[in-house]
Amino acid sequence: MKKLGQHFLVDYPLLDRLVDYGQVSKKDIVLEVGTGTGELTWRLAEKAGKVLAIEIDEKLIEETSRKLNKYNNVELINGDILKIKHKIRGFNKVVSNPPYQISTRLMHWLITNLPERIVLTLQKDFAHKIISPPGSKKYVYTSFLANLFYRCEIVEDVPRNLFKPMPKVDSAVILMERINNDILLKEEELNLVKILFTQKTKKLRNVLKTVSKRLQLSFKDLEKNLSEELLNERIYHLEPFKLYKCAEIVIRLTTRIINTSERYSMEA
Repeated sequence: MKKLGQHFLVDYPLLDRLVDYGQVSKKDIVLEVGTGTGELTWRLAEKAGKVLAIEIDEKLIEETSRKLNKYNNVELINGDILKIKHKIRGFNKVVSNPPYQISTRLMHWLITNLPERIVLTLQKDFAHKIISPPGSKKYVYTSFLANLFYRCEIVEDVPRNLFKPMPKVDSAVILMERINNDILLKEEELNLVKILFTQKTKKLRNVLKTVSKRLQLSFKDLEKNLSEELLNERIYHLEPFKLYKCAEIVIRLTTRIINTSERYSMEA
C-alpha cells in the first residue's frame, strides 16, 4: 500500500472521535477519501444518511465492499479522487484520512465545494500550515484559502505508531467549520491570490506593479482604489478577507478595461 501513499489508521477510539468531530447525522451526505479497509466508513454509515467512499485501490475495494455489504447507504467508488472529482457532488460534510501526497490538491478542491464541516487526518506539518495566521512564515496560499471560508483548528495530534504501515511523520486531526460570509468564490480572484503568494514576502505594491502590466492595467488606477496602508503591507501579513477583496478590485478593474475595449471595437 505504500506505493499509493496509504497508511491505515488502526486506533479505533480515534476513528470514533473523527465521526464525533464531524457531528454526523442522518441528514448528512459525507465524503470519505481513502476508504482503505472500511473501518472509518462503517462508523460513518452508522450515523450518516449517505457515505460517498472513494478508494483508488481496486483490490482493496473488493475486500472492503464485503465488509460494508450490510450498509445500503454507502456508495463505494473506485478511482483517483483527483481524476474523478468532477463526478463527486452533493456532499455537505467530509470526514477522511486521505493519502498524504494528495493533501494540498485535495484541500483546495474540497474548499471550493464549501462543505459545512471538514474533518481530516493530515501530516502534522501540513495541518499547521492550514491554521497558520497572517505574518507567520508558514502562512501560504492554502492557509489563506482555508481561513477565508473556515474556522480551522487542530483538535488532536496523532502519533505515527497509530498507523499501519507506520509513516515517517506524525499526523494531526484538523477540524474546519464553515464561516457564514458574503464572499462569492470566483476562480479568477483565487488564481490572482495564488500568483500573489508566489512572492509573498514582497510588498503588495511591488507585486501589483508587475501583475498590472501583465493584465494591461494602469497601476495608477489600482492606487486610486487601494489604500496606501494596504499597498505597503507584505503579502503574507494580509488577512484572507483583505487579500480576496484586493483581488476582487483588480479583477473588476481589469474586466472594465476589457469591456470598454470591446465596446470601442464594436463601435469602430
